Amino acid sequence: MKMLTKCPMCNSLEDEADDHLYELELTEEKVYEFTCKEGHENVLVLRNHSFEMLFEMGLYALNDGYSREAAANFAAAIERFHEFSIAVFAHEHGGEQSDSSDVFRIISQTFDDEYQNSWKAISKQSERQYGAYIMLYLITFKRTPILMKDKYITFRNDVTHKGIFPSRVKTEKYARATFDYIKTKLLELKTIAPKSVDYVFSKELRDFKEGQIERYNGKVVVDYRINTSLRVDCTLEEINNKNFDSELEDASSYPFFKREIR
Repeated sequence: MKMLTKCPMCNSLEDEADDHLYELELTEEKVYEFTCKEGHENVLVLRNHSFEMLFEMGLYALNDGYSREAAANFAAAIERFHEFSIAVFAHEHGGEQSDSSDVFRIISQTFDDEYQNSWKAISKQSERQYGAYIMLYLITFKRTPILMKDKYITFRNDVTHKGIFPSRVKTEKYARATFDYIKTKLLELKTIAPKSVDYVFSKELRDFKEGQIERYNGKVVVDYRINTSLRVDCTLEEINNKNFDSELEDASSYPFFKREIR
């Protein structure tokens, strides 16, 4: 899968407007370098969380007729959303709170380090992550979370582990259930722990700028944001107003990704 983008510098100069789309291979690094035809050296720092991208890729695959790939992406989106939520819950309860009006909660470096060490113990085991999510949700909201229905868990397991080829109808139902699940849980997170959500969501970008920005001296460094269906940085009202049918239709209209078909 490739990501499509324009040159930010060309777009900012009306007399050098460049409508050319550049193809960037989507990777886990979230930092993309390219030079446009005008010679502008760009560094894009992708601000989308992985679960946002995975869900969007699922919509693209569904619209393209790749039901099995779509289902796998939706399943992965849920797992990565749980990962994001665990980090939010952990920093909400373990971070140092402040009366400051700053956007981000003050979190001690010691806690950040300890969190990363603890995460390593479950980072490769999805069942442990699932259990951690359920218990942290209980601690935070004082109630058991409403999880995906058993029929969708069975569907996910059949696709992922048994290698079945799902129908378009069943995959779309799974996509809709995934959308509703993440949307509902994201609204809850942003309502009860808005500063922790902002902190965790922005941490990757801050770490990059603090640790690597100097080696890109002279290049145009841009915080790049794809307008995905599910977005952490949307307001509560914007998230609440989103609906699956509109997002599925929009995914077929706006070319953020390009699939290589051989």
